[in-house]
Amino acid sequence: MSSLKTLNSEADLETLNVHREMFTLNALTSEVDKREAIIPQQRFEQEMEGIWEKVNQLPEGQDKVVLSQIWECGKTTPSPTPKNFPALATYGFIAEQLVEDQLVWGPSTPYLKDFWRIGIHVSNANGYILQPRHVFHANLQAHTQMIFSKAFQDGAHKLT
Repeated sequence: MSSLKTLNSEADLETLNVHREMFTLNALTSEVDKREAIIPQQRFEQEMEGIWEKVNQLPEGQDKVVLSQIWECGKTTPSPTPKNFPALATYGFIAEQLVEDQLVWGPSTPYLKDFWRIGIHVSNANGYILQPRHVFHANLQAHTQMIFSKAFQDGAHKLT
């Protein structure tokens, strides 16, 4: 009877080890899934930060021109060109890109068209101005949560 108890204990120990390995694998897989879900969100935030910093470093006066063109670019559907948006081309916000063996003008970041919503303030008194950093960050956080929670919900609905 004593050996039966030992055998059961060894079987229980083996079962416990298998469960522990499965739990560890599941936890690691979930962590990888979480990291993959965060990457697009982080990229969006980094790209928006990059636009904000680039505009912030422009010479006075040119920042207003660039901001007005980003605002307009964000509200139009055609691809931006140097003819329509010369300041964006001059400062590298739009660039030529190779698409299907042809050079085509387009935003240097896919998020340029979203920047006007969170990074630009327009007023009659001051025209187009860059949002102060703290306001920009609050807007960025709210916009990011809205976009990525909606994308997550849309993806979850596709799975069900």
